[in-house]
Amino acid sequence: MSYLAWIDFDPEERRRAQTLIDLFKQPEARDELGLGTVRDGLADLLFPGTSTIQTRLRYMLFIPWIYLEAQSRKATQAERTIIARDMEFDLSEALLRGGETVDVIGRLAGRQLKRLPSSVYWAGLSTLGIRTLPGSHSTFLSYGPESLKDHDLKLWAPNLPKPPANLLDRASFALADGEADFLRDRIESHAGSSLLNELARKGKSFADDWPWQISEDTMSDANRAILRHAERFSGVMYGASLLYNLLLALRAAERPNAKKHADASTLAADYRSRIEVWKSEIDHLALNDWDLDDLFGLIGRTSHNLTKSSRDFIRGWVTIARDGTGPVEADHQAIELLKQREHGLKRMKARLLHDAPLERWSGASGDARLDFRWGIASRYLGELADAG
Repeated sequence: MSYLAWIDFDPEERRRAQTLIDLFKQPEARDELGLGTVRDGLADLLFPGTSTIQTRLRYMLFIPWIYLEAQSRKATQAERTIIARDMEFDLSEALLRGGETVDVIGRLAGRQLKRLPSSVYWAGLSTLGIRTLPGSHSTFLSYGPESLKDHDLKLWAPNLPKPPANLLDRASFALADGEADFLRDRIESHAGSSLLNELARKGKSFADDWPWQISEDTMSDANRAILRHAERFSGVMYGASLLYNLLLALRAAERPNAKKHADASTLAADYRSRIEVWKSEIDHLALNDWDLDDLFGLIGRTSHNLTKSSRDFIRGWVTIARDGTGPVEADHQAIELLKQREHGLKRMKARLLHDAPLERWSGASGDARLDFRWGIASRYLGELADAG
């Protein structure tokens, strides 16, 4: 299996390179075959508090600082909501003035941004114990100066670092003295058994393209077992995603109205080539030894509900990948499995069965391997390491 090589980058070069790598992994967000429950369950076990739409670790501090300032104002809840929103816009502008050119949420949209950084990071702030009270953004902004004086009311972690005085004038993503220690402490205390915490303890960056490439001596047996499940799931289900896109390309070739009709033959050849590579590389997954019941049991420990139809689909595809001998695109059992799965998920929007949704197919739907948020997790680990 081919991977991007890594050289000895300085922190800024490493961040730019990581951004480039992440661009190749973006299609993962499209969950065409309903794999998200297992994907997110394993990611939550390995890298709690993260999400694929997060960008930089210091937002975990920016948001509490902004909300604490808004909460300190004598105003109504509605007025504090406007204050906090404006401050989030001010933060984006301050980051740009501070020389940050990538990863700034709102860099292009400006004050027209719909999804604010607080929305992106809200769940993660709770998971890592930085936000200590359950509730929505509105709930938090209902607390004003008098509420903050109530010593029994804990909204934020008590040892939250103080914000810099010029936060909304010029800002950067670099973690200042004490901030990295605070974040490592939050990870330790609220995600202690996770791989994220085990790697954060090392105080170094990890340049591996995939989390299962990390050397054996850097993690517990429990996390190594979770990673083995992740590697197998990513590897075997990648083939299902490739076949799904190949079948769409073959259908598009026969339908002049399809958006990718003119490119369909080229796309089909590309997916065939990728499937051949996939087939040549799945032996190392040792699928005969894979205990799917153990995988499903792991997901059952998380907040994600793995349905019977999802378990049946995963079992069916693993059997096909393990036992198949001929071209997978000619395997009627594999094709029927994908058709039934997509129909069960999408009904009239199923592209394998209906022409209208096929006509809007982009040419690549969820065709990247799953990395279980390793892209963002490894970036965070690098930022912690850079802070010392």
